[in-house]
Amino acid sequence: MAFFERFFLIFFSSISLFILSACGMISNESSSNRVVVDDSGQSVSLPAHPSRIISLTYGTDEILLDLVEEDRVIGISKYSGNPDISFLPAESAERIPHRVGNDVEQIMALKPDLVISSTAMPADVIHVLRSSGVPVYVSLVASNWDEMEKKVMGVARAVNEEEKGHAMVSSMRQKREDLEKKLSEIPKDQERTALGLSFRGILGKKGTLFSEVLAMAHVKDGAARYDVPKGTNAYLSLEILPEINPDVILMPVWKVKTGDDEKAFAREIMENPAYRDVKAVKNGRLIPFPEKYKYVMSQHITDAIEASARAVYPELFENAD
Repeated sequence: MAFFERFFLIFFSSISLFILSACGMISNESSSNRVVVDDSGQSVSLPAHPSRIISLTYGTDEILLDLVEEDRVIGISKYSGNPDISFLPAESAERIPHRVGNDVEQIMALKPDLVISSTAMPADVIHVLRSSGVPVYVSLVASNWDEMEKKVMGVARAVNEEEKGHAMVSSMRQKREDLEKKLSEIPKDQERTALGLSFRGILGKKGTLFSEVLAMAHVKDGAARYDVPKGTNAYLSLEILPEINPDVILMPVWKVKTGDDEKAFAREIMENPAYRDVKAVKNGRLIPFPEKYKYVMSQHITDAIEASARAVYPELFENAD
């Protein structure tokens, strides 16, 4: 957003806030309100029992709808219910009345008593909502297991369901512990190398949650040796595929742009002479791997660990299945 667009957005939101306050349209905080510190360090005054909740990201959608009844949620993100990127079942997503993006006017028109955002959201959107009297809880973008636990508990506090939050974290830990018992059988020197791909390039760079997910699955992340600038568009080129020489390539399935075709993409890799000596290519180990596992941002981190392990070590799960 250009400077002048941001300036006028903030300016007019401030004017609107003044007019609404003068007309008595924004009520004073109830004495029953709670003050919660969000993951950005901001103190947020929230109702004792938020009942018109909007979630702006697919990760917080998933956490939220495992903590509260559906009738307390009036809006979720546009990606929820898409099985390639979201763990939320399509039928559950369809029961929520509204799909919400970064449109401030749309959000305010729904009169939420709590908006759950994230540190990845544009700061201008959060500022305008807060300036207009909308309570916004900012959740972190987790990059490791401990931060994911913090994220879950933060959302639980925001909706005043801490007991359920603790139960969710306990369930996450138990599933991780059960997986570790099985995966610890793999000798360190026999761990396989995997590489996650999008249609744009190589994922899993050092310091990302997906790289941590692979490590917890006892899988070596082929991209973790490279330092890449932070940002969702900072991909590694496929040209380094022979240098990494992964045992398994975790292929994309989420079609973000027109022309994204998983079969054509796999064929392009398999038929490229530059990749013919890559172990994953020679052995036909190009595995379709939904982006919900690569970009996991919720309690389903345990599902991402299991899916990664199953893709790389299928033989460990044959008897279990």
